[in-house]
Amino acid sequence: MATAIVVIPARGGSKGLPTKNLHPLCGKVLIAWSIEQALAADIGSVIVVTDDDAIAAVADKYGVAVYEEPADLAGDNISMESVMEWVIEQCRQRSPQAVYAVPDWLFLLQCTSPLRLSSHIRECAAVAKTGAFNSVFSVVPSAHCCWRLKDNIPSGEWPQASPLKRMTRQEAGQQWTENGAIYAFKVERFLVEETRFIPPMYLYEMPGWTAMQVDSPEDLALVEHVMRTRLTLGADGVRA
Repeated sequence: MATAIVVIPARGGSKGLPTKNLHPLCGKVLIAWSIEQALAADIGSVIVVTDDDAIAAVADKYGVAVYEEPADLAGDNISMESVMEWVIEQCRQRSPQAVYAVPDWLFLLQCTSPLRLSSHIRECAAVAKTGAFNSVFSVVPSAHCCWRLKDNIPSGEWPQASPLKRMTRQEAGQQWTENGAIYAFKVERFLVEETRFIPPMYLYEMPGWTAMQVDSPEDLALVEHVMRTRLTLGADGVRA
């Protein structure tokens, strides 16, 4: 059977929302939601990676492993792939039995996407266990038109035809946007490719209300509104 670990990176610093991972959200600090969801999913050991003592203390209360993130990996310009490579190496170094040191799959949960549920994580794990894919990551349906600046000139991207003819939704077909909630990949392939997006890939579609991520005070207010609404309707925010 394939083995897995669940990694929750949680830096202490944040420019958009200082100490965001410790901000209260519906009676718990932000990171607590991801930890509880990971534990309820029960697909493998849970590891919190942080450079912050207060965040580590929260993780300790839940009895999950804490890896102290070195300062050179805690900056804004450090890729998530670099952090995951470090985590895998830490697994090697910390394991008393080398044969079990590196899991088959690594699941990455971002604290800024607390609207996921444990069932979403389990369903992604079920896809991973089929052996048909090297990467699984969560997405939500999207109908937005994308633009970017090329040489400071607005350029239309998907779903627009060349040069600037707007396509109908029927012509464009289905499209998705990452929601940041769940990323999973085969560790062996990741160490070769150095990216979490490794073909063949599986897009795991989640409901549109899970699209919001917490990166600003306004984001936090919107996410809290959605979560409170769901709690009022009988959900628990972890399993349902």
